[in-house]
Amino acid sequence: MDNAVAVISKVLPVILLIFLGNILQRTGFLKQSTVEDLKKIIVNIGLPSLLFLAFTGTAFEARYLLIFFAVFLVCVIMLVFGGLYKKAARLDNDYVPALFSGFETGMMGYSLFVAVFGAENMFKIAIMDIGQVTFVFFVLVSYLQRKNGQTSNARQLLLSFIKSPVILAIIIGSLSGTFGVITAIEQLPVFSSVLEAIKLLSNLTSPIICIIIGYELHVSLHALKGPLLAALTRLAILLAIAFALNKILIGGILQLDRSYEIALYTLFLLPPPFVVPIYMKESNGKDRDFILNSISISILLSLAAFLILILIV
Repeated sequence: MDNAVAVISKVLPVILLIFLGNILQRTGFLKQSTVEDLKKIIVNIGLPSLLFLAFTGTAFEARYLLIFFAVFLVCVIMLVFGGLYKKAARLDNDYVPALFSGFETGMMGYSLFVAVFGAENMFKIAIMDIGQVTFVFFVLVSYLQRKNGQTSNARQLLLSFIKSPVILAIIIGSLSGTFGVITAIEQLPVFSSVLEAIKLLSNLTSPIICIIIGYELHVSLHALKGPLLAALTRLAILLAIAFALNKILIGGILQLDRSYEIALYTLFLLPPPFVVPIYMKESNGKDRDFILNSISISILLSLAAFLILILIV
C-alpha cells in the first residue's frame, strides 16, 4: 500500500499539470500561438538539454543497436498493420495507418519516465526511442508527405535527421560522457556555469510539456467509437509486443536490468507521434478530427496504462 501511494505521488504532479494545461485552454488564458512558441522552446532547447545531460552520464554500448533495430522493425510492422486495420474497419481515412506506428516520446514519454525514475535514468528510455525517431524521420514523414502529394528525397530526410536538436543532443552527450569532457568542464568556472544553465533549461522541460499536452487534449464525445477502438487496438497489440521483446531481447539476449524493460513498456504504451496531424491538409476536416480525437484518447489511455504498469512492476 505504501509503495502504491509513493508511485501515485510521483505520477500525480504530471497529471495535475496536464489538467492545468486543459484549464488554461478552456479559459482562454493561453493562446494557441503561445503554445506553439512553447513547443519550439521545448523541442529545440529544453528537451535537447535534458537528453544531453542524460547521455553525459552513460556510454553508448554496441549491444543497444539490437534495441534500435527491434524498435524500428516494430514501427514498420505497425504501419503495415495500420493499413490492414483501415481496410478491416472500412475507414475512409488515409492517415489511419500512421496512428498505429511511432510513439510520442519527446512530448510525453520522457516526462512520464523521469517523473518516476529521475533524470539520471532517462537515457534508458532514450535508447529505446532512437529506433522510433529514425523511423519517424525516414519512414513516417515520407509516408505522410506522399499522402499529401509531396515528396522528399533521401538527402533531405537525412539532413533533417542529422540537424534534429534531439539527435544532436544524444550524439554530443554520448561523446562527452565517453571521453570525459563533462568532468573536465566541471573544473572550469566559466564552462561549469554554461553546464549549470543547461541544467536549468532541462528543468523547464517536463512541466511545460505537461501543460502543452493538457492544452491540446480534445476528446469529442459525439465521435468516440472509431477513435477509441483504434486506440485500444493499438495499445493492446503494442503492449503484447513489448512483453515478447522484454522476455526475448531485453531480459533474455541482452540481460539488461528490469528498468530497461519498464522503459520499453513505457515507450510502447505512448500515443502516436503528435507530428501526424501537422502533415495533414487543413481541408481534411473529418479525417483531421478522427486523428486528433484518436491521439487525445491515446494520451488518456497512456496515462492510465503507465500508472497501472508502475503499480504492477
